[in-house]
Amino acid sequence: MKTKSVLLSGAAIACLISSSTILAEDTTKPVELYGKLFVSLDKINEENGDNQWELNSNASRFGIKGSTKSEGIETFYQVEWEVDVADNSASSADHIKARNQIVGVRGKFGEVFAGRHDTPTKKLQNKIDLFNDLSGDLKTTFNGEVRADNIVQYTTPSLGNIKIKTALIPGEQTGVSDGIADGTSVSVEYKSGDLFVGMSSDSDVEGIGIETSRFVAQYKIDDLQLGLMFQDTDNNGISADGMMASAKYSLGDNAIKLQISESDLWETLVSGKVQYTSQTSLGWDSKITDNSTFFMYYTTGEDGFTGEKDKVFGIGLIQKF
Repeated sequence: MKTKSVLLSGAAIACLISSSTILAEDTTKPVELYGKLFVSLDKINEENGDNQWELNSNASRFGIKGSTKSEGIETFYQVEWEVDVADNSASSADHIKARNQIVGVRGKFGEVFAGRHDTPTKKLQNKIDLFNDLSGDLKTTFNGEVRADNIVQYTTPSLGNIKIKTALIPGEQTGVSDGIADGTSVSVEYKSGDLFVGMSSDSDVEGIGIETSRFVAQYKIDDLQLGLMFQDTDNNGISADGMMASAKYSLGDNAIKLQISESDLWETLVSGKVQYTSQTSLGWDSKITDNSTFFMYYTTGEDGFTGEKDKVFGIGLIQKF
């Protein structure tokens, strides 16, 4: 009997250990290492006479992320860094920069996270910007592309096809701006099938008195993806606006891309002058493997205030892991 009791006890313990192991496997995702190397060789021709070849890293990055779920509540984290693989500096401070780094919780109530992260307005661009991180990146003609160093964000659960994101950004400047919501960024997103529409509003995110509104729309028709963005910014009484349109046509493992933007937004914020800017980019992507893409692109931009035209031609490789 004693032997039988010991055997039964051992079996019970083994079952408990096995059950807890299965539970852990079911509720905890292992730490995931991920990244993207985005290197291009660019020929830059500036109208002022500065012409040169450059090897650029284009916000290459790596990071870790994971989550744990229990009884309908999931906690998650992400820590990501930008790495400049074309920088020859011996100092890590020169070629490693912080990107999105957050910790949060999600469930039926929605999602909350805190840390360093892109604002809802920046995330609203979705995949409309076809030349993201290259010379044709929309941040060269539009403001609003902010990664806030101190952000608390709440995202509602799906309300039909709608999601609302609300971000509070403390100013953290004693005596000047020290509230929990010195800056705010709010977006409303609607997604149904191949249609994505959204609008957002930033208040005091890029400085006191700077108000930015953005509207985006994206639609996919078979192999054709179309994107459109309008934006308006008021900088303490100085108003400016801009628009961007993009199109991407996929042919198997290849894609042709076109993007056009016109804006006086960015220079308005930098210099206080309403400065018109236009930019046109044309590109070709060729998928080599599931994680590798070869690309070529050409971007030309005109500064409406100075009248100078700059041109960039580049070839490169994207490797994801």
